[in-house]
Amino acid sequence: MSRMKEYKTYEEAVERLSRIVTLLETGDQPLEETLALFEEGTQLTAFCYGKLKDAQQKIKILTIPEENENE
Repeated sequence: MSRMKEYKTYEEAVERLSRIVTLLETGDQPLEETLALFEEGTQLTAFCYGKLKDAQQKIKILTIPEENENE
């Protein structure tokens, strides 16, 4: 069962991902909890990757000069 909630911002997701990594590094959780945390972490990683990819695309759009600018 996944405990993934809807994260609205990249920063929220990174903060949660950081907490998950810390928990997983301690190794104190039972197996089921570890698997649930790992699953949530992979979902958060995909969410963050998507946000970064969107930001990269926006930067490309904003930095490409207009074709008509030089005319």
